[in-house]
Amino acid sequence: MNKHIFSFIIAAATTTAALAQGPQDVFRSAQKKQQLEQNAPSLRSHLKERKVALQAWNALNANELQTVTLTANVTAKNRAGVRELRVREFHYIGDCGYAHGGQDSGVDTPTTAQAVFASDLADSYLNQAALLGIDIDSLTIEIHGQPDKTPTNRVWYPRNFLYTIYIDSPASDAELEQLAVLAEQNSAVATLVKSAVTPQLIIDRKESPRERIIEGSTLASLREYIHGKRQALLASRAKAKSQPRDTAALRKALAPKRGPWVKVFPNGIRQLTVNDKYLIVHDNPAYLGGTNLGMTSAEGVLGILGTCITHISLGQAAERALDIDSISLTVEAEWNPQAGRKGHEQESIALQNVRYTLHVLTPESEQAVKEWIEAVEKICPMYNLFKDTQTFEHKIVRGNFKP
Repeated sequence: MNKHIFSFIIAAATTTAALAQGPQDVFRSAQKKQQLEQNAPSLRSHLKERKVALQAWNALNANELQTVTLTANVTAKNRAGVRELRVREFHYIGDCGYAHGGQDSGVDTPTTAQAVFASDLADSYLNQAALLGIDIDSLTIEIHGQPDKTPTNRVWYPRNFLYTIYIDSPASDAELEQLAVLAEQNSAVATLVKSAVTPQLIIDRKESPRERIIEGSTLASLREYIHGKRQALLASRAKAKSQPRDTAALRKALAPKRGPWVKVFPNGIRQLTVNDKYLIVHDNPAYLGGTNLGMTSAEGVLGILGTCITHISLGQAAERALDIDSISLTVEAEWNPQAGRKGHEQESIALQNVRYTLHVLTPESEQAVKEWIEAVEKICPMYNLFKDTQTFEHKIVRGNFKP
């Protein structure tokens, strides 16, 4: 029988069966639907489960716990030049716009960074609510940087963070404010960002041959991407010089915009929305009340450092007309699960010993590579965000967030 006719017969039979339902059948269907909705996962039930997991975790003796090394790997991908971030089995792509030699095929790092901060704050908010027994029905956090109140001469990057907590909860205003304060105090990522940490560099240079023939788009390698990026940067500057400076447009472009946001799902998973179109999932391991469906926000913060340094490395290689055949970064830090426990109250909950290893294949000299990376660190937004002190402030809005 023709499959289309068969599908039509099945659909018709289903429709006929539905029409044949009597009042009692309709009532039972509605009752079943109501039961399913009542039994569906909810954030309240997740908080109860999370509380059990956190209490078991907190009950462990500090001496039973060992420091853990967290790792994020970033690779610049050949002719496309996109940055691929990998953390365990999770990954996503970072990219820039056409004016800077990219294809706008992935997230930009400064916006993703803010989303990562919001993710950890949301996770910490859930932890504190679970431990205090406060019910929450929905939670979304939107975040953005704000202009400096006075000139700072800092490298440009998003800072002076304001995050808005959109929440549906029966808790009082005072309880929600207490939650917000505790969440920020117990956010490992916020604590790290506030602390001013200078990431340490290790250079792993391997030599490649200088000779290479560039034949336009026929060769697919990172060297050709950097060559093309240089042409894009030079063209963009020439265009900017030939056009009058539009101060009104510039002011509008630099004005605060709606920031990225993080939505918490009923199972506690955080969905990060970046640039209004890209989605990244964060989650926790089971012992912290999660289901391990995504990288943690602590791993994510190492990832944004790596993707940003990689991006600026490509740009500075283009500026200096360097021949670079491959770039990858390994970013590492230690997480101390003893921090804050009895006998370890003074130890910081933030990641420690943040460092990155630059793996580079190039015919350029060791001195040229050293000068190249020094130039990268001077202007890299995330590197400078890490090494400067940062501030956070919040406001609470009752109700659901509307994108």
